[in-house]
Amino acid sequence: MPNNKVAKLPTKVEKPFWKQGFHKIPEVLSISDIAEYLRVPEATVESLITSGDIQTLPGIEEKRVFKGFFLSYLTQSHPESMGLMGKPEDAIPTGIRNSVGAGF
Repeated sequence: MPNNKVAKLPTKVEKPFWKQGFHKIPEVLSISDIAEYLRVPEATVESLITSGDIQTLPGIEEKRVFKGFFLSYLTQSHPESMGLMGKPEDAIPTGIRNSVGAGF
């Protein structure tokens, strides 16, 4: 005999990727993950990668981005200044963080 007085809990609803706290997103992101988080087309993310604004993980066939590199883009900080990678000698930074008009 079923108990009709027991309340049924609603199923867990996942928040959209871009509404989750930054600490809850994965450590390695795909192009589509970043596009969803920024709410832009994947082509825009590809453009940011091509211009050097977002760095990808080396040695992987499919482009993947370390969460720390994505955070460096969001905060307009160089990965080196965030302790994410060593400073190569005579490195010339590329992308928006090196442009005079960034203003952040």
